[in-house]
Amino acid sequence: MTGRKFTFLFAALPILISGVGPVSAAEREPVALSPIGPWQLDMGEDRCRLARLFGSDEEKTVFILDQWGPSVSAQWAVAGPMVRDVKITGRAGFQFGPGGDSEDFRYTGATLGDYGAVVAGETTVAARPDAERGDNERDWLTEPRGLPALDAASAASVDSLFIDQRGSASFTLGLGEMEKPLRAFNLCMEKLVESWGFDVEEQREVATPPRITNMDLVAGRITREYPAEALRKGAQADFHLRLNVGDDGSVEKCTLLNQTLAEGFDMKRHPCTIFQSDAAIEPARKLDGAAVRSFYTTRIVYRMRGNVP
Repeated sequence: MTGRKFTFLFAALPILISGVGPVSAAEREPVALSPIGPWQLDMGEDRCRLARLFGSDEEKTVFILDQWGPSVSAQWAVAGPMVRDVKITGRAGFQFGPGGDSEDFRYTGATLGDYGAVVAGETTVAARPDAERGDNERDWLTEPRGLPALDAASAASVDSLFIDQRGSASFTLGLGEMEKPLRAFNLCMEKLVESWGFDVEEQREVATPPRITNMDLVAGRITREYPAEALRKGAQADFHLRLNVGDDGSVEKCTLLNQTLAEGFDMKRHPCTIFQSDAAIEPARKLDGAAVRSFYTTRIVYRMRGNVP
């Protein structure tokens, strides 16, 4: 399961806002960047990454897709010279085309290593369903969880990514056909699930994923235990968390992965410790009701007032 994303807000912090809508074509012709190398697929200990370079050897732009758990969506990022022109004060938009996923987003001024400025978001690559439902609204009996994955077949027509900010930056990455890269990406995730100690075929039979029945309590404690020094400094954090959940609802293992990490968590206040000690978990079940070992993943985002992505 890919759980909800929880945004923990401090000092009367504003919520994260993201509007969804198609990208308006700019009046000027966007800069077109072609690939300068093949797709690169990497399976780390806790995530799969698909990446490709664009532009020129002198001015490289990188496109990245990341997943930390099986999901119908992935996190994307683009970093490089063209991103420097995106203004932090305005909204931008992305469009996987033709006919793929599109959304508005706000540039945060973040950077990615030697590539410099980066824009990022979450995407299905293929067009999103007309009516998206959260886990709480989904009928698991008619739509079993199985092993979520990107819809590679529906992304067969997608061959580009358009980034646009009216009056500022506008460029296109010529991705090439996306079906084969996404199929390889999904296979990477299956191998990753196996490396966590799960049988992939058994996970395909999961109807209802693990469910934390007291999430409000857990989220409240995680909020209160944010390191005081990090809070004073205004340090933000962005984590991916995975729980390996036994067929009795126990937490067998908790893994916390940081994209950006605010220092100062001791183990008594660590998010994993809180999940392990406080979370009441209903285990995953098959259609026949039998409990089964499975995994629960979620993203934890800490944001301070004035730092809204």
